[in-house]
Amino acid sequence: AMKKMLFIAEGGGLNKKPGAAFGTYGWSGEAPIRIYETMKNIFEMDMVGKPFRVKTSDITNPDVKEQAEKLGREIAKRIGT
Repeated sequence: AMKKMLFIAEGGGLNKKPGAAFGTYGWSGEAPIRIYETMKNIFEMDMVGKPFRVKTSDITNPDVKEQAEKLGREIAKRIGT
């Protein structure tokens, strides 16, 4: 599903637009990294932070919530809201 979304997004004129990649994982956690690299290197987006990966077992951790909120604020600043 994500691969298809990236193919569709490729034609969206995302060059220099702010972007971020995040996701949860249970095993390897590579998807957010691959998505980030595609957005940065193929779409040439202005990436906010690094890939944000959260192990499924850590999703309720207050520190993770704080990090996610911080990323959200950084994205909002970048897009000017």
